[in-house]
Amino acid sequence: MWKAVQRFEANQAGRDFVIGDVHGAYTSIIAAMRKVRFDPARDRIFSVGDLVDRGPESHRVRQFLAQPYVKAIKGNHEDMLINLYANGAPDPKAIRFMVERNGLGWWLSVDEVEKQAILHAFRQLPIIIEVETPRGLVGMVHGDVPQGMDWPTFVSQVEAGDRDTIKAALWGRERIEQQNFDGVPGVGRIFVGHTPQWGGLRRFGNVYAVDTGAVFAELGHRDLDARQTMVELATCTQVLDVRKEPTLLDIRDTPPAELRPFGNYVTS
Repeated sequence: MWKAVQRFEANQAGRDFVIGDVHGAYTSIIAAMRKVRFDPARDRIFSVGDLVDRGPESHRVRQFLAQPYVKAIKGNHEDMLINLYANGAPDPKAIRFMVERNGLGWWLSVDEVEKQAILHAFRQLPIIIEVETPRGLVGMVHGDVPQGMDWPTFVSQVEAGDRDTIKAALWGRERIEQQNFDGVPGVGRIFVGHTPQWGGLRRFGNVYAVDTGAVFAELGHRDLDARQTMVELATCTQVLDVRKEPTLLDIRDTPPAELRPFGNYVTS
């Protein structure tokens, strides 16, 4: 049974990492895993969505999602593909539009059986993930939490199927566009994707934007200062606030010496 929210207990055996929007940049994820000496038997990877489109390796998405250590939420690109097939086989014109506008070209070379398998996997993805950590609760959503809304209210409205709240969860970027640093009450830390942060992740109160344009780094767009970002969930705020030098892999895996609760970065 599909659930809009998936909840995970604290990882008592290993580490938990979050990655920004993938868009088919799976080679850089493997490189990041090697850099942190990722242990598939103990560690977990959480994705903030947008696993496909634009990148030539998008066809690897189902293999990625099949790994037991991978936990992902739905991004707007997964949602668009689901909606494209909501009433059966889509109009070829709609496919062409998605290819030209949203980087769906990879889909044309996927056979029908695999297409259906990918669609099934996407339909299982939640909109929100919550993870318990030794420092407190971490939330993940692709787009945004509506400004002025606390985390428990946001979660309950998504679970209730509220269309406006779900739209914000998948497509929202108002907080980042308006450079709002108020944060979201009721949760220790939130990770979002959707809106690229050129030059490295950024913090908006207790909301961390970790889409740093991984696919553009793989495609060689050096002018954008794009990179793949991988963050250990309990990493101390001081480490996350440091702007990194230009690099294709931005790893933040330095937890605090003492696992104190997350700081209060919510101002309203």
